[in-house]
Amino acid sequence: MPSLIRRRFALPPPALRPFVERLWSWESDGPVPLPLLLPGTGADLLFHYRTPFLAVAVDGTRHRLAAAHISCLRACSCRLVAQGPVGFLAVRFRSSTIRHLGMLAMGDLIGRFPAAAEHFGAEIDRLPAQLAGLPDFAARAEAVTQFLLARLERSAPVLTPGDGAVDALYYAEPGETVAALADDLGYSARQLERLVGEAAGITPKRFLRLARLHHTVRHLLLTKEVDYLDAALARGYYDQAHFIHEMGDLTGRTPGQVLTPGAFVSHFYNPRLPR
Repeated sequence: MPSLIRRRFALPPPALRPFVERLWSWESDGPVPLPLLLPGTGADLLFHYRTPFLAVAVDGTRHRLAAAHISCLRACSCRLVAQGPVGFLAVRFRSSTIRHLGMLAMGDLIGRFPAAAEHFGAEIDRLPAQLAGLPDFAARAEAVTQFLLARLERSAPVLTPGDGAVDALYYAEPGETVAALADDLGYSARQLERLVGEAAGITPKRFLRLARLHHTVRHLLLTKEVDYLDAALARGYYDQAHFIHEMGDLTGRTPGQVLTPGAFVSHFYNPRLPR
């Protein structure tokens, strides 16, 4: 019988909530099926206190991940493969906010699995071993929270108009256009492109497309809906062909390759939390 996955999550303290959506964890006593990781809109900082997994790209390229690494895909999907018992704690950052707590711009983080030390410095490399010695999720979450609070105190980051623009794109109504959003926010198209580019590392149009796909796939997997057309239409896709094209263009895969029986059991999507 496959090992069961123990899932946990916790809310960050109020000081971190403008930047961090949640802390979450997966743990198993043996290898388990891991999900297909799709391009999205946010970033995760992962600490593996057990064996880090392997990421396999569409073209077969294999990425051996550091014990502390960042996941911030925007233009590709990867299959994750367990290399032993799974045990990690992750920090899910809001769309463009991870850049405020480290050294790299968003454009330098996206599209790869950088070692966390590239962004947060060498001090972060001690955390996976520290977490391995702690008894449970609550203790691990507290250790990571204290690390982030110390970073917050040192850097004193402030959210920018670009973060607000990215937020507006993420929470846009189905069918909303970039031009309409720019007008609502009081920006010209060029101003919005500059703000979002600086904050998210991609264009407003691409971010809006990724957000729409993210919301659609999350809904399908959380509700276990096998027939995707109604959900796609409700989130602004014109028809089935439009959804298939967008899925292929953004992930390199078809809906059938993404919405497999296993995907409904093993995925990293969570219900939206109140802000």
